[in-house]
Amino acid sequence: MDQKFASTKLGTIVSGVALAAMGIILFTNPQSAMLTITVMLGWVLVVMGIVSLASALTRWSVILSTADLYAGIVELLFGILLVNIPGFFVTWIFILLGIFILVSGLNSLYGANALQALGLPRAGTAKVGAILAIVLGVLVLFSPGLFADTTVVICGIALVYCGIVRIVDGVRMPSEHRA
Repeated sequence: MDQKFASTKLGTIVSGVALAAMGIILFTNPQSAMLTITVMLGWVLVVMGIVSLASALTRWSVILSTADLYAGIVELLFGILLVNIPGFFVTWIFILLGIFILVSGLNSLYGANALQALGLPRAGTAKVGAILAIVLGVLVLFSPGLFADTTVVICGIALVYCGIVRIVDGVRMPSEHRA
């Protein structure tokens, strides 16, 4: 029992160091970190596509093998695209995010106008929030690279914080477990 608890303490400290190290990497080099993550995701999809295609060729069920065949082709092709042009997909994700934020802001503005027409309180606050969301959506839509870097830096800071918390938790754990 003591050995298991000690390894948990060590595991907590080591995982905290790993989280902090990943956070520092993301924080100090956000552009290449995003590209690396996208390429890694691409390779995972390539491997999954190959496994799905192999599974499709070895199954006896026609329905399952057809589903695996189509899924394998899509995974393999999308993985190859991610590996070969990762920058395009990083930018595209943030363009889609900008469109989503913009549409959400417009929807919120519609709701705020409805609140104002009904004479309900706080319609002005809802309108200000909706306009801020619209502005943010337009900013993300027209400068996705800036927001991609900003998002990665924020994730890096969060990982460093989580790593430090885990290290402190690991250090505070008692060395021996007493019943």
